[in-house]
Order: sequence, then structure tokens, then C-alpha cells
Amino acid sequence: MDWFLRFFELFIRMGWLIMTPILLTLCGKVLGLTFGEALRAGVRTTGAIFGLNLMVNSLRSSLAAVVADITVNHQLALEITDAGWAASSAIAYASTISAWIIPLYLVVNWVMLLSRCTRTLNLDLWNLWHVAFLGAMVERLTESLAYGMVTAAAASALLLVFSDRCGWRMSRYCQIPGVSVANGYATAAVPFGLVAEHLLNCIPGRPRLVLDRSTEPKAALASPVAWSFALGILLGVLAGREGFAILQLAMTFGALAFLAPYLGQALSGALSPIGERMVTFSREKLGIKGNLYLAMTPTTALGNGTVVVVTLMVAPIITFLAGSIPGNRFLIQGDIAMLPYIIAIIVIVCRGDLVRSLLAGVLASATMLWCASSLAELFTLGAVTANAELFEELGTISNFSDGGNFLCWLGVQAGSYGFAGMALVVVVVVAIAVWNRNRIVSGADVAGLKVKKAAAPPVRRVEEPEAAADTVVAEEGPVASGEEQG
Repeated sequence: MDWFLRFFELFIRMGWLIMTPILLTLCGKVLGLTFGEALRAGVRTTGAIFGLNLMVNSLRSSLAAVVADITVNHQLALEITDAGWAASSAIAYASTISAWIIPLYLVVNWVMLLSRCTRTLNLDLWNLWHVAFLGAMVERLTESLAYGMVTAAAASALLLVFSDRCGWRMSRYCQIPGVSVANGYATAAVPFGLVAEHLLNCIPGRPRLVLDRSTEPKAALASPVAWSFALGILLGVLAGREGFAILQLAMTFGALAFLAPYLGQALSGALSPIGERMVTFSREKLGIKGNLYLAMTPTTALGNGTVVVVTLMVAPIITFLAGSIPGNRFLIQGDIAMLPYIIAIIVIVCRGDLVRSLLAGVLASATMLWCASSLAELFTLGAVTANAELFEELGTISNFSDGGNFLCWLGVQAGSYGFAGMALVVVVVVAIAVWNRNRIVSGADVAGLKVKKAAAPPVRRVEEPEAAADTVVAEEGPVASGEEQG
């Protein structure tokens, strides 16, 4: 059995930079590309993701610094310390579940694929420690490895269902067919995006405000660069910075919003051969309605300036809102670096709508703050047990991305009821998987993806768009029998 686990450990140690082009090349060959075409797509995709990583690292470091300055400048402080993603990583890797998470996840993924309970095949195996963390928290609470494994398996199934909800939206908004995201914490934001979509769809006319996604916006008010520059100035003022420091911050955020669509286009072009083959393979070889999705790193969702804009809006709002949330004792600081990934998924679910994305981002962030507070004591116990030297002196700790994951909170609540709670989790997750299967088999989740031509909703325009421009537009989701699906 040791050789079996060491195989997957070697797989992880090789890293995404080596394994991503290998996996994509294999997928391309299976889908019917020549070896040269598949290898070229895999290498180019890896290069585009590497570029997006560089961009988001700059965004994360600048955002974390300015939020820290805002916290100090306005004397904002709460009792729970933000220990960042390193703490949840330590908890995950200290658990036995971390050694089993890849084979466990692959079993769940393939069982759901073969039973048609999901459309997603997840290739993002390096981020599965986020799922292992969910199981490790329940294992720590119940002192039962079995309960932890059940929680991790249940979370894996739910994330695959959420990924299916992302797939067609990612294809339309990011122009990356056949690709989705099934990440352990970022994809958990999908329900918040769906809630915001349905809430604002109740407004008569359902207007949408979508910023320009092209690399050369025709109007300043439609440009994510202009929005990011203005928000950079506002954040600089709130952080108490002066003069040139404010302008430097604004230019940094504006430049990141400028780069994002170029990197997004590079990724779209690199993945298109595999994505298009996935669509053809699903239709001609598998004979299913719609198509399968390859789940990639959430970095693939960061290739548009709207993500930068919404992130810069949500960050100060939740920083000032934290003290007003009933029961919240946690103020996000260092782990604010994970916010862009969560916002990226929300922007995709809301198909780039600025108002819907902002509402969903605030709802998700406020919920995550509350969950991080609720689980703080258990989180602290797990972190100190994993690495007492590093975390013992920090007092009560938590983090935003994993400690605030509502799936973790639900798993811990279920675990507190022992066998009955775990049985309920299994029943609920199986019911959701069967519901998802029924939608896939009937084609309801991909029915009527074309935009309806008649009775177009009112559009708030910031410019007269040309044929090639992607400015503020009216957009509809998939419709079947006159109602939106999703």
C-alpha cells in the first residue's frame, strides 16, 4: 500500500508546472488531436496560466498591503488572528486524509462521471489539499478518520456539481469551451453567485451592467482600467497614503486590469483546440447533450479586468463591515490575498455583471467571515497540533479561504452529531448528485443556451458599441420554456 501512496506523492511533488502540460497533452491525444497539436496546446496553456499567476501575485501583494494599512489607519481590530492559508495547509497535511485525498477524489470523480452525475473531470489535483482540509477539520472534531473521509468525499461531489454550474458560463464569458473550475474553496462561492443572479433577476427587465472585456475599450466608463485606477486612488486615501504613493497604487491596479484581458486571450487561444475537441468528442463519441468539462486551476478564471474591479470593491467593504456582522470576531488581513480567486468564480457565474458580482462578493465574504469566526477554536486546535512552534503564540486563529468555507462549517456541524450527522450528509449529497444527473440526462442544464432575440431587456449603455466590441450589453442565461436555467 505504501507504493500506492508514494505514487501520488510523487505526482504532487512534480508540481503543476510539469504535470499540467503532460495531462493536457494526454487529454488532447484522447480527444483526437495529433501529438504535436496536443503538446503545443498543453505547453501554451501552462505558459498562459504562469502569466496569470504572476499577475494575480502582484494583485494579491498590493491588495494585502493596502488592506493592512486601512486596518491600521482606521484602528480596526477583532480578537481572532488571520493566520493565512499556511495554517489550513498545515492542518490538511498533518492529517492522514492528505495522503488519501487524490485516490479518494479520483474515485468520486470517476464514479460520478460514469453514472452521469457530473460533466466535470478535475485536472487540478494540486489544490486538493483544500478538500483534505475539510475532512481534517471533521477528523479533528470527531477523532474519526472515517468521518473525515466521508466529509472529504461529500465535499468533492458537491464541488463537482458546482463546477457543472460554472461550465457553460465560463464558456460564454471567458470564451474557453470545455473548461470549468472545481477548486476546494473558490468553487464553493458558486451558490452565492447563483443567489445574486436570481435575486436581481426578480427586478423587472433584468438589466445587466457588464464592463468591456476587450483589450482596447472604446469608452472610459466601460473600461476596467479606469475603474481600477479610480478604486486604487480611493483605497490609497482610505489607507492613509499620500501623494505619489496613492498614484503608484492606482497605476498598479490599473495596469493589472489592463494586462488581464491580454492574458485571458492567450489562455483562451491556447486551450481552444482541446476545448473544441472536448465539445465534439462529447457530442459525437459520447452522444450526450452538452459536453464534458475539464476542471482547471481557478487561475484560469482571472483573465478579465472585471475580476480586478470587483475585488477592489469588495475588499474595503468587508474590511469595514466585519465589525458589524453579528457573531463575527474575525477580520480578514493576510488571507485577503485569496479573495481574487473567489471573486473570479463569482464574476463567471454572474457573467461579468458588475452589480450582481458585487452583491454576491459581499454576501460570500460576509458569510465566510462568520464561518471563520464560528470555527476558530477548532481551527486553532488543529493548527497548533500540526505546528505548535509556528501557531501557538498567535492566540485564537482562523483564515478566510478555508476556515471561512461554508462547506467546512456544514461538515463540522454534521460531524458534531456523529453517525446521524454523517448519514444525513451522505443522503443530502446523493440527492443533489441524482438531481444533477437528471438535469444532465435530460439536457435541462444546457437547454436553450442561445440568447433569446425577442423582448430584450433594457440595457444601460456607456457607449455605442461596435460590432466587435464587448461593452455593456444585455445578456441572458440558458432558457428553457421561457425560464432561466442554472
